[in-house]
Amino acid sequence: MKLREWQEKAFPLWWKNKRGIIKVVTGGGKTFFAIHCLRKYLEEDHNKNILIVVPSIALLDQWYESLSQNFSEREISLNGGGEQTTSITKICISTIDSLKNIIKEVDASNSLLIVDECHKIGTEKRGEMLTNNWHATLGLSATPERDYDDNFYIIIKKILGDIIFDYDYIDAREDEVIVNFKLLYGYAALLPEEENKYRKFTKSIQRRAATIGGQDMNDYPLKMLIFNRARLVKNSKNRIPYGIELIQKYERDSWIVFTENKKQAKEFNKKVNHIKGFESGIYNTDLKDDERQENLENFKAGKLNVLVSCTALDEGFDMPEADGAMILSASSSKRQRIQRMGRVLRITANKENALIVTVYSSKTEYEKLREESNRYKLEGVPVKWQQMSL
Repeated sequence: MKLREWQEKAFPLWWKNKRGIIKVVTGGGKTFFAIHCLRKYLEEDHNKNILIVVPSIALLDQWYESLSQNFSEREISLNGGGEQTTSITKICISTIDSLKNIIKEVDASNSLLIVDECHKIGTEKRGEMLTNNWHATLGLSATPERDYDDNFYIIIKKILGDIIFDYDYIDAREDEVIVNFKLLYGYAALLPEEENKYRKFTKSIQRRAATIGGQDMNDYPLKMLIFNRARLVKNSKNRIPYGIELIQKYERDSWIVFTENKKQAKEFNKKVNHIKGFESGIYNTDLKDDERQENLENFKAGKLNVLVSCTALDEGFDMPEADGAMILSASSSKRQRIQRMGRVLRITANKENALIVTVYSSKTEYEKLREESNRYKLEGVPVKWQQMSL
């Protein structure tokens, strides 16, 4: 399989120092690119080793499937998801949570470290475990920067190097690497009593910020006021009814729905299953492994046309069958929204385009979403704003 144009451009930038992070849209071919890098790395010196670190069992399995097409089984070992390697082979794939079992056995000075979804290593504990004198490093993520802390600069960049190539949704759309997509932002108005509480919280936040001379998030009273306002918005009663309204109005072959929490997922799933033409299932850790897997397989096979989740489908799942994504969760960060968009943008034979719906209920959410949407709109992505029927 031939490298895509962006991969041809990115490879020499990485190969020059064998260090750095490739920021590439979900579905853009980051795994294929990484396998090309590790193959060239081993061709240069057969005595070198590869350690691939992933955040989930799903990605562990996907990496193994991809690598087994290029390398013999005896060259690949797995660590995580019930598998624990007893000896480090030429290529070792490990979940980050199981890495502590083998990290002392890895010769960093003779190894290429590849970290998939590398924003996930941005905690002090994980960063400490991976800090070493690596011979080469490669980070992969659609969203390596973390918009809620400075740990990209403090931890991730220190281990893997800087972002050396950026390939985003606009680039991928122009190159026809992903399907065309439309963005819909739907306003689920707060109920009158919720709106009154929201305004009171906002005034209290403004007064407290003025008292302490700014929005210092180390100030506990201010932090609690912001937290309670956010909780009010997250649990606003119109979110689920409006999500149901939109899923009926905009016809799609199948939908992935991201909710705020498991309770919301259960409620949405129950309500949508009462609507003619919809068969829905849940995907979260409340279900047993076999039930969760059954729902996933039924969705992929077309027996379900709605799959509802909180965060379990954010990363590490290929869902090319879906052409609709709905983000109901108010706390969804920019990073999460980008990851979630990627679930439905892969090209398949019968998919003409994808629709990504984000439901919001407050001025704070609106301002954040409006800023994000402007760039897409400037690049010709269809963007629509609407509010629920009252």
